Order: sequence, then C-alpha cells, then structure tokens
Amino acid sequence: MLNLFRVIACAAVLAQHSFIWTNMEGNFVGTGFITMLHLSRTSFFFLTALVVTYAQIDHPRSTGEFWRRRYTQVGVPYLAWTGVYLVFSLITVNASWDEVGVFLRHNLLLGFSQMYFVIVIFEFYLFFPVLMKLLRAVDHRWILAGSLTFATLIGLFLHYPSWFSPLSGANQTINQTFPWSRNILVYQEFLIAGMLVAWRLDEVIGFVSRHYRRIFGVAGAIGVLMILWYMISVWTGTSVERASDIYEPQTALWCLAAIAGIFSLSWWWQQRTPESRIHATRRTLPSPAYPAGLTGGIFFAHTIFINLIRSALTTSGLLAHLPWEATVTILFVGTVSLTGTFVALVLRTPLRWVLGGPVRSEERASY
Repeated sequence: MLNLFRVIACAAVLAQHSFIWTNMEGNFVGTGFITMLHLSRTSFFFLTALVVTYAQIDHPRSTGEFWRRRYTQVGVPYLAWTGVYLVFSLITVNASWDEVGVFLRHNLLLGFSQMYFVIVIFEFYLFFPVLMKLLRAVDHRWILAGSLTFATLIGLFLHYPSWFSPLSGANQTINQTFPWSRNILVYQEFLIAGMLVAWRLDEVIGFVSRHYRRIFGVAGAIGVLMILWYMISVWTGTSVERASDIYEPQTALWCLAAIAGIFSLSWWWQQRTPESRIHATRRTLPSPAYPAGLTGGIFFAHTIFINLIRSALTTSGLLAHLPWEATVTILFVGTVSLTGTFVALVLRTPLRWVLGGPVRSEERASY
C-alpha cells in the first residue's frame, strides 16, 4: 500500500530540488512551490517511522539486533555515497586533496546535501527503543498532543526568534554545534505520527476506507489556506524566503495534512492495482511497486545528476536565457530520467543495496 506514497514523496523531493537548483531569489511564484513542497522531507520521515515501527511490531527484535540491522542497512549506503560525493566534489570544484579531511569530518557528521535526512534517521534509530516503551506506557492521545504542542513551540522559537530573545544565545549555540536542519527535535511530530499510525494501522486504514474523500477535501483546503498565508505574508512585506520557512508552525500543519492525503491516496490506489484481491474493479491502475523500489537509490544519487544537468545548462549558455519554468522542468524531467535509469542498472548488480539502499523485496522476505 505504501509504494505509491514512496513514489510521491520521492517525486516531491526531486521537484523541490529542481526549484531550489533554479535561482529562486525573490521569485514569488517559484518560492511558493518550494513552500508547498516542504512536504517532501516530512512525508519521508513519517513513512520511515511507520515502516520501522510496523516491522518491529510484526517481527520484534532486541535493541541490539534492531540497531545492528537498521544502522547497517542505511549506514553502508550512507558511507558509500559520502565517498562518491567526495570524489564528485574533488572533480567538479577542483578541490585539493588536502581538503578531504575537512570534507569527511563535516559530511560524515552532518550529511552531504540531501543526506542530512539520514543523520536525522540515525537519531531516530537511537531513540526508537525508548519511544516504543513510551508508546506502550502512555495514552497515545497524550503523546500526540504533547508532540504537536512541542512542535508548535519549536516552530515559534525558530521562526520568531525575537519573541524568545533571552534564548537567542542558546539558539545560536545549538545551531552552530548541531544545525537545526539535522536535529530530530524539529521533525519529531512526523516521526511520532508515523509510529502512531503503525501502532494503530488497522484502525487508521478502516478510518481512511470510510472517509478518504473527506480527507482529500480537508488536505486540499489546508493546502489552499497555506498558499493564501504565503501570499498574504509576502504582500504585507515579508520576504519570499522567510515566508517559505519550513519551521513555521503552519507549515507543519500543511505537511501533516498532505501526509494524510498522500496516505489516503495510496490506500485508494492500492485497492485498484492488479495485485489487490480486496476489491475487483474495472478501473485497474498500474502498480507502483517497481518505481517504489528505485526511490532509495534515487534519493542518494539524484544530487549528482541535477548538478550535471545544471552545469550543462550553464556551460551551454542556456541557463541565462531560459525562463525559470523551463529550467525547473528540464531539471526535474532530466533528473528523474537519468537517476532512474542509473538506479535501475545498479539494482541489477551486486551493489544494489550498497548504492541503492535497502532492497524492499529482500527486506520483506527476511521477516
């Protein structure tokens, strides 16, 4: 059921990066798309927590075995791709070999470019046993309420620092030591939501099956309100960069609504795929299983290809003359095509899980 969710989240990552890799400075419309596409990273955090929690419930492992399995599955591709990006950086920016140590010290700890996501996941793995005990011991309504309240406070703290001026020194110290973008605290509500859905998966799916149309409607309405908030913020003098800040409390609300909508769409789609035996329908839809199997490798590899495409546009002189809409389209379509082809080939080799991330079919077979 989650295959389509994985594909949509991955597509959102590539779409957001296509906008970011196009110069969006002062671009009202383009930055608006970036604002809405913040759902990309948050949906992946939700999905990761859901899958990890469900696997642990369905096939319990000791803390040591859990850590060994999870850190190996994600840690090996992380180290491999850090090495790949080291070589790529040395070639493309003409860096000196003397800078290798600095590169590794920084990027192994904080993650190169998009791989900051893995750093947050490593933190999640570390605290996961404690979080599972919390879910067993405390009413889930209190956990959800506490998580959302804390998320709101963190959002206010980061987006409106003047309101918390006595804590500005602590804010800067934390950000310099371990940037907020790599800190599990700013994403905890999506991880907690994923864990809670996994814990009550049957109830959630039952609710979705009865109310998916309403969920689509609510998610769409909140999306419209988010767009209006962004527009009004800019029209009243806020810069487009600040108006698109991912740490705004209302951004978390939009991302949670989008996650609910994508989850419901994934359920709806799965009922209509050939492998579904639940509901026979004439409107059979294609299975997203194959592209879903590519998403791990695409996540790790796409930064190379989007940089190469942008470099080619710059060298050819096209970048300076193309409208930004065309540049975004070229970056997105080109990155999807090239990265998807590369990963599809990698998955046919013995390096499939080293460079492509965990192989989903093999993971399921091991349970």
